[in-house]
Formats: sequence, C-alpha cells, structure tokens
Amino acid sequence: MRGRIIRIRASGEELAKIKDLANGRGLSISEMMRRAGLGVRMPSRTLDATHIILLTRILAELSRMGGNLNQMVRRANAGKLVGHDAELTGTLACINTLRDRLREFLA
Repeated sequence: MRGRIIRIRASGEELAKIKDLANGRGLSISEMMRRAGLGVRMPSRTLDATHIILLTRILAELSRMGGNLNQMVRRANAGKLVGHDAELTGTLACINTLRDRLREFLA
C-alpha cells in the first residue's frame, strides 16, 4: 500500500510540462513521477489524430523528395549529372530509411 506522500515544488510551466508528459503516456502524474524516480520504463507516447495527420503529411513530403532525388540519381548514373553520384545515392538511401521508419511508427 502506498501511504507516503512526496511533495515537490514546481513552477507553473514545469507543472504544465509534467502534466503533458503524463497525459501523452496515458499515466497519472503520480505514476509517471514514480516510474521516473525509480527508473522504470514508461510507455511510449500516444499519438492523437493531429499527430498522425502531421506525420502522414511529412511522409508524403518525404516521398515527393525521394522521387525527385531518385530522378537525379538516375541522371547521375546515366552520366548526365557529373560529380555527385555517391552523395546523391547516400542522400536517397537516408530518405528511404526515414520513410520506412515513419511507416513503422504509423503502423
């Protein structure tokens, strides 16, 4: 049984951040503070509809960027764009990795 009370002082701004963190993880403030103090892993942040919409838009924009970059890589490989082959290929690989991670996150 939890019978002890621990009091802490916090500014209004700090309290607002603590409340946001707790709400985002689906925990009460007490449970979140207890887990943080004891080093217990907290659940990952939950996403609301606004976050999902924003992440979906980011994914769409990354796809457009990747498409444009892919065209540049093809031109470089065909010899029509000289001197940036490796750099373009590396950047395209990074964009593809980021897109894959976002898709996993949204799934």
